[in-house]
Amino acid sequence: MKITFKIMLIAASSLLLNSCKKYEGEGGKSAITGKITIDEKLYVSSNYSETISYDGAEEDVYIVYGTDDLIQDDKVSCNYDGTFTFKYLQPGTYTIYAYSDIFHKGSNVISNDDDYYTKEVVKTTVELKKKEDLNIGTITLIK
Repeated sequence: MKITFKIMLIAASSLLLNSCKKYEGEGGKSAITGKITIDEKLYVSSNYSETISYDGAEEDVYIVYGTDDLIQDDKVSCNYDGTFTFKYLQPGTYTIYAYSDIFHKGSNVISNDDDYYTKEVVKTTVELKKKEDLNIGTITLIK
């Protein structure tokens, strides 16, 4: 009887400890903040003119929880000044990313009908600690 009780107690304790393990994602007390800046290249008649920089207001920023998948887990839009925050995160590894729109000049200079844009990922991966407010700095996107 005593041995059975001890085995049950050990099994219950083991289940309890394993069920409390926290994984990356929401439900914690940590946060990741940053800022998006846009470097926009201006073209006149398909010729590069200049680059202007401004805050990435309303740009979408994505987050991936952990390293097991590459699918976005959440998305936020930047504030008027380009800042963003992912709140209430558990400790762990996170990838933050946004998209640049890269202009590709075609060979037909006269009509510009073969110019095109592609989206390219700009990302950073960070390790977040318990109760940490981590500022990842500025992510610069090209438009």
